[in-house]
Amino acid sequence: TMLAEMGNIERSNIQYRLNSGRANYIAKGGKLGRKKGSVKTEEKKLEEYRDTIALLKKGYSIRNIAKLQGIGISTVQRIKNQFVK
Repeated sequence: TMLAEMGNIERSNIQYRLNSGRANYIAKGGKLGRKKGSVKTEEKKLEEYRDTIALLKKGYSIRNIAKLQGIGISTVQRIKNQFVK
């Protein structure tokens, strides 16, 4: 129990240091989070992955599309969930 309590104290100290560092960064004009424009809009995705969407609608498998297009399987799955109903 003594070691567990020391671990809790250490964790709270680390959390305090991180939060105070973030607060100092924000106070000096820093910004947290993603930069504007780092997330693609739906129109850009439609334009970029037009061929992938066409292959999905034709009935190709996700793995085959990923190999043919040179993109990741997760990307194909994300596109399928977003654009193919």
